[in-house]
Amino acid sequence: MILGWVIIFAFLVFSIFIDSDKILEIVSDSEGLIINTQRALISVLIYGLISSGFWIYIIRLARNLMDNLREGPLFTRFQVASLKLIGKFLILITIIDTIANFIFEMIFNNQLQIKFEFSTFLLVISIGLFMIFLSNIFEKAKSYKEENELTV
Repeated sequence: MILGWVIIFAFLVFSIFIDSDKILEIVSDSEGLIINTQRALISVLIYGLISSGFWIYIIRLARNLMDNLREGPLFTRFQVASLKLIGKFLILITIIDTIANFIFEMIFNNQLQIKFEFSTFLLVISIGLFMIFLSNIFEKAKSYKEENELTV
């Protein structure tokens, strides 16, 4: 995923500073959006950088959480906050990606088309909600653990 981010960044730098026509030729062969101008190309590339940056951050948070769960004690404040943050970011970026795809289709393809990948959208939203639910369980377990340590 980081390699994809680097490629998008390289395309953006190349199209801004060197020659956007070559990037437009590469992008025009794709089946997705019809991008004909440099502004459209730059806006799509910037959005791709921001979106993939969020996904990279979510994966990094999940990796740090897994390392913490494996090596440290269970039911810590870090674990509760990480689970909640991962869940919220998953939901947020999925909704933003869906809205952005709708807007890009409307602007670049001149179509008012609702293309909704129901299974993927619902799967990622469900995973985000499950992470938030899991953070609530970890929060309760953390309070039970602290209460148990005080009584012993």
